[in-house]
Amino acid sequence: MDSQTLSQLLDRVIADVLAQHARAQSGAQKNVRVVITGDDISALSQTLNCLTALERAGYQLWVSFSHSASQSALRTACVEALQKQRSRAGFDLAPTHYEALYLPALSVNSMSKIALGIRDNLACDAVFQALQQRKAVIATLHPDCQDNTLPLPLLARYEGYAHTLESYGVAISGPRFSPVGEAVVNAPAPESRLPVTGKKRLITLRDIRLLAPGEPLCIEGNTLITPAAKDEIKRRNLTLVHG
Repeated sequence: MDSQTLSQLLDRVIADVLAQHARAQSGAQKNVRVVITGDDISALSQTLNCLTALERAGYQLWVSFSHSASQSALRTACVEALQKQRSRAGFDLAPTHYEALYLPALSVNSMSKIALGIRDNLACDAVFQALQQRKAVIATLHPDCQDNTLPLPLLARYEGYAHTLESYGVAISGPRFSPVGEAVVNAPAPESRLPVTGKKRLITLRDIRLLAPGEPLCIEGNTLITPAAKDEIKRRNLTLVHG
């Protein structure tokens, strides 16, 4: 076999290997890293529904538990439920390569630490590591963040933390806090004012973004404004009208 024939044969072999590798990569399992936080077992049903949906969509799950989750009944209940469903999830192993990080029912404790940049637990470290590697980070909020029976200033603080996570690049999915009696607003109301009296007791960043440039914001004296909304008001130089 002359050198030219050998070279052509090698070229074909290399091309075949590269094609097989490409096919293998295209059909490879997509990994999602999951970090479960807190110790509230009442949120487990919502978490399991989300994880089941991800598996049905073809994702391989790698589930880890924060210290508080590991020390409570939450870890045992979650593992047993997934195994009962014949889940393919791996536990307590972080994959080397993964497409996204998912934090279901993110505990208020972990959410606040992430917002404040404190990296002293598994969830916080996983989030900042994923963001540094430009991975998708998705979180659903704990039901406490939607509890209308909690004091409004506390709920405003939770909403502020959620907005901070979004500013980092974390996608917040699922329901968010909606004050009691709040009307659904799809467009600015007549007279270019947001509904406030007896309807809206908390102004969030989303409300401010509904305002047209130069449009005044009318609020009652007892209306709360989240930190992110205040920043947006200042940035856009909007006028507040009280009463």
